[in-house]
Amino acid sequence: MFRKKIVEKSARFEKDTYFNEARSSFLQEKWDSTLVYTAKQLVLKNNDPELTNYCHFFRGYSFQEKKLFEQAEQSFLKITPDFYFYYHSKAFLGGNALEQHKFEKAIAYYKSVEHLKTDQDLFLEKSRVEHNIGLCYLHLQQFDKAEYYLLKSTKMHETANDTINLVSSYGDLANLYYEQYKDEKAIPYFEKAYQLSKYVSSFNVKATTALNMSIVEENKKQYANALSYRKEFEQWNDSVNNQNKIWNTVQSEKQIAILEKDKDFRILEAYNNVKIAERNGFIYSSIFLLILLGAGTYLYREKIKATKIINDQKKALNELNTTKDYLFSVVSHDLRSPVNALRKQHHKLQQQVVAQDFESLQATIETSTNISESMYGLLTNILHWSLEQRKQLLFQPKVSSLQPIITQVIFDFESLAAAKNIVLTIAIDNTIMANFDRESLKIILRNLIDNAIKYTPEAGTIEIHTSQTELHSHITIKDTGIGFSQEQLNLISNLKEITISNIDRAKGVGLGLLLCTTLATKNNGELRMTNNKTIGATITIVLPNA
Repeated sequence: MFRKKIVEKSARFEKDTYFNEARSSFLQEKWDSTLVYTAKQLVLKNNDPELTNYCHFFRGYSFQEKKLFEQAEQSFLKITPDFYFYYHSKAFLGGNALEQHKFEKAIAYYKSVEHLKTDQDLFLEKSRVEHNIGLCYLHLQQFDKAEYYLLKSTKMHETANDTINLVSSYGDLANLYYEQYKDEKAIPYFEKAYQLSKYVSSFNVKATTALNMSIVEENKKQYANALSYRKEFEQWNDSVNNQNKIWNTVQSEKQIAILEKDKDFRILEAYNNVKIAERNGFIYSSIFLLILLGAGTYLYREKIKATKIINDQKKALNELNTTKDYLFSVVSHDLRSPVNALRKQHHKLQQQVVAQDFESLQATIETSTNISESMYGLLTNILHWSLEQRKQLLFQPKVSSLQPIITQVIFDFESLAAAKNIVLTIAIDNTIMANFDRESLKIILRNLIDNAIKYTPEAGTIEIHTSQTELHSHITIKDTGIGFSQEQLNLISNLKEITISNIDRAKGVGLGLLLCTTLATKNNGELRMTNNKTIGATITIVLPNA
């Protein structure tokens, strides 16, 4: 039953080769092989804690069977309390100490399992534990305690009809009383032990009981009976000696086998150490090569990244230079004419003041004012464009209503439209909410409304209205001005990437339009421009919905 329980509880470790061999050897009582294979299993790293406990248990048991008590104790003491056979190891440690006449230590070990019940499945007998505790107290000459435990265990053996253990119990009780000179109690137990020994096969038990009876009869002055028992003792003792000789021969052969297996194990261990060293060398070399490869890859990527940064910076620098050249071109081209016109107006104004031509003076002042406003708008666009190109234009998109922004910008241009008798038709839905940057939308609206008024003739019309789809909000500016040529519309539709290099001022797409298109794109929207069917143009600002 003990073997079956060992097999059942350790079944989950059958795939561990060394352990499987160790368990097989243990069950076949091949103690040397058990020790060799458990040692091999323990050398391996990352063993399951329960598997380690089994190895120590098998080793302790094997050492004890080989009478190597110190090694047995060392192995059993390594077993942890959560192990299924933990209390067995305590019982075996008690037997180990008893064999070495370390009686107090034996008592401590036995008392740690005294509370357990007899369990045949687990090879644990309470009666044997009680008997051994009593035997220890007997050797320590604590006779009261010895008597208590020996009588207790004897009753258990009598109840179980355990003949071999009863012989031992009767003999120990007889010795207990004999030590105290209580012959009247001792002799009946000697006689019971002798009678029962006839039914056991152990030569040692037969010899011991015969010797005890010889001593008893000798003390009773029954020398003939004593001599008869002595002869019987000699016969059984010779049998024991013959058996011991055979045992010693077998033990010698086993010791030689152990030495051979130890030698094989050391060779195998040395071989494993060489293999481990080779494996570690390979691992360290691989790690070094991987680090080297990683460092090379990292440096190569850093080089590519640095090259890309340099190229991007070069591209950005070229773009900035192009922007600078374009701005100079705008300033020189677009400012020269109005400045020259303003200079002529000032001369004319001077002449009219001298001539006191007050009727013409008002018209000249208005013309000068219009030229100044145009120059101011152009300078404003140049400033905004420059800030946007250098990423210095504050940009904070957020959800807002379109109505207040449009109304504010239109208010600034109402007087200018009225001066040209232009009719402004406004239809703004105050419920439309979009996601945009307020200041950039104002710049777009100012440029587009200013252009619409500038290129719409006297008594024309400008319509400004809003609308909304599922995804976008629209601000539409429709005028009856000069519109766009087809060439201009084609150029505008091809401006996929808004940069200075896309713009050709000779074809009429200037800075204001470029600025509006750029800011609309930055708002995640777009600028749509079409000619009306009859006259004028329609420009739609598309913005994402809230």
